[in-house]
Amino acid sequence: MKEKTAAAKKGKNQQEKIAKNKMPMLAYRTFLVPLNTIEKFAGMDYDTLCLFPAHTVNSRGTPYCPYPPVWKWFDRLDFAPFDEMVHDFSKAMPDAKFICMIDMNSPTWLEHYNAFECSDTFNNLGRAIHNPFWQKATNDYFKEFLHRTHRKYGDRIKAYVLACGATDEWFDYSLGNEDSYRREAWRKWCLKNNLPDPVDIPSISAREHAPHGGFLRDPVQNKVAVDYWHFCNETIADTILHFASIAKSIVKDKAEIGCFYGYILEKTGFTLVSCGHLEYERVLASPDIDFLISPGTYTNQRNMGGGSGFLIPHGTASVYGKRLFHECDHRTHTYNPYLAPDITLRHCTAWPDEKSTVAGLKREAALALINRTHLWWFDMWGDYYQGEAVMKTIGKVRKIWDNHAAAPAKDVCEIAFIVDPESTYYLWQNHEDIPQVFRETRNKMNLIGAPFEIYSFNDIPKIKSLSQYKMIVFSSLFHLTEEKKKILRKYILKNKRTVLWLGLAGVMDNEIYDPANCRKLTGISDPDSNFAAIVKQNNWNSVWIPDYYKVTSTIMKQIAEHAGVHLYTRQEWPVFAEGNLLSIHTGTGGEETISIPRDSGTVTELFTGKTIRYENGKFTYRFKKPDTVLFELN
Repeated sequence: MKEKTAAAKKGKNQQEKIAKNKMPMLAYRTFLVPLNTIEKFAGMDYDTLCLFPAHTVNSRGTPYCPYPPVWKWFDRLDFAPFDEMVHDFSKAMPDAKFICMIDMNSPTWLEHYNAFECSDTFNNLGRAIHNPFWQKATNDYFKEFLHRTHRKYGDRIKAYVLACGATDEWFDYSLGNEDSYRREAWRKWCLKNNLPDPVDIPSISAREHAPHGGFLRDPVQNKVAVDYWHFCNETIADTILHFASIAKSIVKDKAEIGCFYGYILEKTGFTLVSCGHLEYERVLASPDIDFLISPGTYTNQRNMGGGSGFLIPHGTASVYGKRLFHECDHRTHTYNPYLAPDITLRHCTAWPDEKSTVAGLKREAALALINRTHLWWFDMWGDYYQGEAVMKTIGKVRKIWDNHAAAPAKDVCEIAFIVDPESTYYLWQNHEDIPQVFRETRNKMNLIGAPFEIYSFNDIPKIKSLSQYKMIVFSSLFHLTEEKKKILRKYILKNKRTVLWLGLAGVMDNEIYDPANCRKLTGISDPDSNFAAIVKQNNWNSVWIPDYYKVTSTIMKQIAEHAGVHLYTRQEWPVFAEGNLLSIHTGTGGEETISIPRDSGTVTELFTGKTIRYENGKFTYRFKKPDTVLFELN
């Protein structure tokens, strides 16, 4: 009997261990060391902290880290400040596990030491990464840092974050500008890809030229520019994967590896094509990368009533078996904007009061939980999380997370938004319409009143749940190839589903730019920009709206309803859902009838514990102003 009990206990412990390993991380991050706040998080059973032993300064010129740097000189690393950081954090959270960010940006001495050849990774990452001087110095430092931290703290470090480029998010803000090393790398890239030796990097005017309304490059006239932007993005991805490979060879499977990267849904004017983030599919495909991180959108969708949102296609990460890591750096009503006595980051997007902060934190937690991403609360410069109601909410999130985050998520979305990074290379990123292509389309979809998933075009053959999507939105499918057309015919244009084409869909058919190509793809010869009707094709329905500005969340909702998508609210409110979890956010509040795809039973609001019966798939709920609710459907 005792043996059976012991075996059962061992089995239970093993199950708990497996479940814990599958549990998305829930953590606290800060640039400072606010021990009182960390103690409060520890008191609510938070057990994971982010360490950032940075040696560089931020975009406003002040230090990221309050401790002295580890990297003193080429072969001189002093780990005493890092040990002190671990000691101090451990005083406030004794059993803490860590997510360790590795600052790979050049220290000031490295930037200035080699002034004639660029080593400035913060603002000129795309130039510096080709510099062998920077490569050797950073490789040596990176390996030594990892060996030392893994040897001493490996049992406490859950993950490493590779941090480089502007704001440590792998942004290349060099705008494609050249130096001798980048020029040589570009020539080698062309020869490797069976292209003629270009001798020089394309000029600024050639890199920016877009003859088709100043919006799109031409596949023939501007081929060299398109190739060059491919090169720029690919080399950023190559650099990430190079360091990720080194990291995995050192830490093995003892810690996860991730980075900030892949912001196709957020980057807009002046940065979308040039900042180096378009090769996120290659990064996600690597066995050396476990997750990608991004903050919630920086648009007005951060405000009450908005749906927030990831900057990276969550569906693409799922296709590759990877998680996203959601960063809640949203400014609360108590946040400290002061980086220094004379330098502030005062923003009008801060949540205005305690009610908004509570509703906002619930929304970000629900977004992460329902999508099974990692999440950290980023207490940037301190005082973000203050007050009894706020801390009570964060404590409740911890409990809900423990009860639900390890369970497998079941996709119940019926809307897919598919972006095409390959077509994105044809965009002139400075055009005024660029925000509409990805960012604003996502923001409008946030208000449909139904959940949606975001994929990349190359995911289409690999999406297991593709048949359940009744409405599919393409906002950037400018360039068609024969392979893409086969994929569309085989997987998309069928099953009586509705396809919404936005912008100049299919305008480039192989290498021919012709507006008539849009009509071939969509099957619509005379599109109605205001959306009056859905045009029936053979066994699917088509809607084409060339003008992004004519597309509203109301029109999106009408198309979704016509497509047979289940709408959870009549209001244009953000909805997140999976399996038996449903979250709804509102900025206006009021009574609303919620429609769920079930017959009868009960729902429990997880933040309050309130239980409500539903009949015929409907129940009524009175929302506060503002509010976020998280229901478990029983």
